Amino acid sequence: MRYRSKLELALALVAVLSAALSPAASSAQGFSADRSSMEGPGFKAGRLVLHPGLSLEGGYDSNVFLQDVDQEDSFILRLSAYLDVATEGTERQSQGETNKAEPQKIQFRGGLGIGYYHFGIDRLPDNVAGDAHVDFSYNPSPVFSLQIRDTFKRTVRPFADPNTVDGTTISYGMNHNAASLDLVGRSKSQVLEGRVGYTNSLEFFDADIYGYGNNMTHRVPASLSWLFFPSSALIYSVEYARQNFANPDEIAASPTLLSDNNRVSNSISYNGALTERFSLTAMIGYAAGFYELASDFDGVIARVDTRWQPRPTVSLVAGFDRDILPSFIGNFTTMNRLYANAGFTLAGALQLGLKTWVSFDKSGLALSPDGTLLDPNEPYRQDIRVYAGIFGEYRFTGWLALFGHVGYVADFTDFQYVGTDPLLDPAAGYQRFDAWLGLRVFY
Repeated sequence: MRYRSKLELALALVAVLSAALSPAASSAQGFSADRSSMEGPGFKAGRLVLHPGLSLEGGYDSNVFLQDVDQEDSFILRLSAYLDVATEGTERQSQGETNKAEPQKIQFRGGLGIGYYHFGIDRLPDNVAGDAHVDFSYNPSPVFSLQIRDTFKRTVRPFADPNTVDGTTISYGMNHNAASLDLVGRSKSQVLEGRVGYTNSLEFFDADIYGYGNNMTHRVPASLSWLFFPSSALIYSVEYARQNFANPDEIAASPTLLSDNNRVSNSISYNGALTERFSLTAMIGYAAGFYELASDFDGVIARVDTRWQPRPTVSLVAGFDRDILPSFIGNFTTMNRLYANAGFTLAGALQLGLKTWVSFDKSGLALSPDGTLLDPNEPYRQDIRVYAGIFGEYRFTGWLALFGHVGYVADFTDFQYVGTDPLLDPAAGYQRFDAWLGLRVFY
């Protein structure tokens, strides 16, 4: 590693500390979801490479329970650790006398991560977040492959205030697991590719008072893509999804009306690099949902994503996303979101990232199980949600880094839940700032 001047190091540290200590907010859960982009060379064990990591962070949350009044703030201590295991990449395999990588028929990546949280207020007991993933690919020939994936994620930061005596020290653990199987077929020329698969998603909560939200979703996606020019593709996708809530008795006693449902969607999209520095993804489609209780939905879904890289150390992203998503209020929410992101690398050691978005959301008819409105004055929950955040990391060496993350998130709405039973969503609008500063070791 080359040595840097003291002035360059000082400027980098100031930039990271400024980013980490500014007032802001986010729902950061520790290490990046894509740890493969943050790992070191790893320890080789046969055909596998081990990538361990450890971090210690201090944070501040200005509105722990996402309330519009009587907000509670807290300092948070988070200790995170992970171990990822992967087959050797082609770059590492190519290092040697032949300098030529052998094609791999079997590729594997898996890992386990945990995050221990200590909150500075008595209402929140210590808790452990976590994640696990397995990604297996088998490519017996250029025209066929099999992909098996399983991902698990557990978050523990509060998502609402239960407003009950029993809820003062409950666990806010929210657990999600998705297991999928995909079959991929290609033409000999690699111009055409078809996929069909199955995904089982399970979502469940630690606390009994949130048990009415436990659900399972079965998805059957399929797609056909046509590759033209060196780096452009047209893709047609279709998907069927069936969602079931786990316990009918808990659903009947829940504060909000939830319904088993069937959803279908189809879309056509373009994905490609228009120039060496500019790429575009554009999608338009149609989606519909059919619910056993309350109203159905149908409408247009769309996405436009533009990416510009004026130089290797700078990347800019901007886009628009329209989708219809499952919701614990009104069964579904129509989302229209504008976003812009930027990433910078300075002096080869300092990375800065900016992320902003604004979302205009509208739920289906917001009812309780007996058919009354959750808010007598608002039949639908309509929200304007805003987020702005910055991330900075300075790498002292190839295995040690100082990082900070700050952000601000807000929900502006006229919706006011008038009941007293615990919702799985914030009862009204809110604003939150949070900030994190930490040191991580990785290899």
